[in-house]
Amino acid sequence: MSSGGVAQHVRPHQESRPPRSRESSSPESKRLRLDDGCNVNETSQSNSKWPYSGDASLIESEILDDMGVGMLKSGAISCEGTKRLEDEPEVFGYQQEIYLNSTLEVTNTNRIPQGSYDMDDLAVHAENESGYSSRMEADYFGELKENFTKEKPNASIEKKEQTCSDQFCLFRRKRKPSVEGEDKFNVLSDEIILMILKWLPKKCLVRSMLVCKRWCQIARDEALWTRLDLGSKVLGEGTLGYILPRGVQILRLAQAEIADSVFCEGSEVLMESYISKLQYLDLSMAVMSPVGLAMLLSKCKYLKKLSLEKCVVNRDCCKAISQNKELEVLNLTMCENIDMECIMDLIKLKCLTALNMAWCSLDNDCMTVFCKMLPKSITRLNIAGCRKTLTDENVKDLSKRCPDIIELDLSDCAMLTMNTVHNLLNFSKLEHLSLSRCYSIPQSAYIRLAHMPCLLYLDVFGLMSDSVLKLLQATCYREPEINKYLYSSVARPTVGIRRTSIWGLRVRD
Repeated sequence: MSSGGVAQHVRPHQESRPPRSRESSSPESKRLRLDDGCNVNETSQSNSKWPYSGDASLIESEILDDMGVGMLKSGAISCEGTKRLEDEPEVFGYQQEIYLNSTLEVTNTNRIPQGSYDMDDLAVHAENESGYSSRMEADYFGELKENFTKEKPNASIEKKEQTCSDQFCLFRRKRKPSVEGEDKFNVLSDEIILMILKWLPKKCLVRSMLVCKRWCQIARDEALWTRLDLGSKVLGEGTLGYILPRGVQILRLAQAEIADSVFCEGSEVLMESYISKLQYLDLSMAVMSPVGLAMLLSKCKYLKKLSLEKCVVNRDCCKAISQNKELEVLNLTMCENIDMECIMDLIKLKCLTALNMAWCSLDNDCMTVFCKMLPKSITRLNIAGCRKTLTDENVKDLSKRCPDIIELDLSDCAMLTMNTVHNLLNFSKLEHLSLSRCYSIPQSAYIRLAHMPCLLYLDVFGLMSDSVLKLLQATCYREPEINKYLYSSVARPTVGIRRTSIWGLRVRD
């Protein structure tokens, strides 16, 4: 066998094929016939050419390209163009090998019984000169075709997925406007809308925050929350933590019920650096624990007027009150648990001008320290209800400590005597004096008090009959007026039936 020969495994049919003619081929040139199953489908899909050795002068190169046949380099020998016969016998007992040399001579090999060797082993060992078996090649190309047909759809799907992922983008559907027609408010500026929202009550103002983000931002403006009235309301846990950060300056919580805890965890108010903007706070007769009250007052440093009437306080509350250096008015009427430590904290308020500590059940020691160390800035004072603790000496100390008092209420102080009348004459600027139910002072002493130069009002309820009152009024001519005010108004936020203002400031819009 020559070195340029090509080996093929041929499985003949039961009927032998006629021998090929030699006249159509020469040693210098030859043509290989390839069936459609080996050349057309597989090579067109894999874009690979079937090479062969020989002279291609008789065939044009374009025809070879269309057929999928390529030229081999000189000296290279390949059997990749071999084929398998289409028709195979169902049963055969031997395998015939046909060797094609350069002269296309056919040589038959000996018949090999099937039982002596396995067909697969025979195909492996029967190799041609190029080192490949024609059967192995046919099996290889058959598997390659099956794999290619399976991989091609997968490859196309992956390519489409890659293209889709490259072109993927988020699309936000345009919202359909809830209101048809022109929105007039979009034309208006924030300042104009703010002026409009000022006319709304607080309940409607809260609802307007749900309209849109712009309205929510405008409705939270501090100008709309300067004053707030929550009197007689029931406030849940942490409600004040949402109210104070809005910049409330005037807050009425009279007779309100405030649950503990006052501030929820995570609230802005609980930050150490937070300071409330409250200046006027009314907690008269509010139901609130001392701990919650102390926590609320600890966040207030700019209070000017404060009312805690009938509240239960402790040392922390009084300590928090003393931190308000600009506090001017303080109402502690009927407050409980005020002791010596609380008094020492309260006397630190140097700007205090009006103080009401009526019916606070102060003991003798507290009353003595209070009258001796009271801030000199006090001009209006109410210490009524000290039935057994306020004495003539205390009034004397008070006249020396605060000689500029304008209004003084000493009602229901049963220990006061005629000596107190002499001490009261030292208040040269006193305009309103109340000595109701001070039974130890004789009635004749009131005629002397009525002639004080600056006195305008004298209240002596429960001491004189109507005839005596008329005689006293006749001796005083027009001034002072007798028994004009039944209740004291010292440091109290509201007087009479007015409930829409505290200390003369509106709490409702």
